[in-house]
Amino acid sequence: MVDFKALETVVWIARLQSFRAAADKLNTTQPAISVRVAQLEEELGTQLFDRSSRALCMTPPGREVLDYAERLLRLRAEMLNAVADRSSLHGIFKLGVAETIVHTWLPAFLEQVSMTYPKLALEIEVDISTNLRERLLQQKIDLAFLVGPLSAPSVIQQPLCRFPLCFVASPRISADLGGGSLSDLARWPILTFARNTQPYVQVVELFSNPNLPTPRIYASSSLSTLVRMALDSIGIAVIPSEIVHEELASGSLIELDISANLPDLHFVAGWLGTPDRVTLEEVVAMAMRVVADR
Repeated sequence: MVDFKALETVVWIARLQSFRAAADKLNTTQPAISVRVAQLEEELGTQLFDRSSRALCMTPPGREVLDYAERLLRLRAEMLNAVADRSSLHGIFKLGVAETIVHTWLPAFLEQVSMTYPKLALEIEVDISTNLRERLLQQKIDLAFLVGPLSAPSVIQQPLCRFPLCFVASPRISADLGGGSLSDLARWPILTFARNTQPYVQVVELFSNPNLPTPRIYASSSLSTLVRMALDSIGIAVIPSEIVHEELASGSLIELDISANLPDLHFVAGWLGTPDRVTLEEVVAMAMRVVADR
């Protein structure tokens, strides 16, 4: 009898165009993947993959099996979501998260996931949004919370939240700035997100006027490092205000009143339209509830 594990294997081989990548995705070995395919081919009496070609491609019967496999897996996911006890769901869930979310509502979200799916193992990757997008497209992660919107047509996305960016500095630097013009700001290093991120690009564009001094930009992928440098009066940080709300409340950092405004950071949940996406959609809905309750 054809089992769902074999059908799932065929789907991931076709999606990832690689037996090895499918093995990594399914947390097994390449020989085990090959055995599953061979057993399914023997049971169906037909070849699913063309082994005469260097590039991995499916035979006509293989493409037909793939269509049925995706539909069956989708129906199975819908059935489990409708009637199964969520506490019994097990496996590994790979989540990619931008660091801004780590410092804001991620702990509350993880608590909800743990309560709803106590047997689900979470693997969390924290990285800049550019890298998370690539990891998602490569199907190295199942779901990403990152800066959007995303231009990749294969990615399903759901708006989650937005964070205003602000300029913050220590009282020492704030007292030195005078009127707080961009020229005044450029006398100090500007501390912000890593290169190839939206805030970094926006900061560069903000000081692109040839009449302004060229600022020194200190970029870091660690928000904790940026906050520490701002506290130590190394420079002026351009980060979401919510990241430093405690420092602003205590007066150890001061939000600078300048005329230039940077666009808010808009975060989305992004995932791919896989047959088992029902659980993903439920997890995203959970994240939206956590954000709404903040």
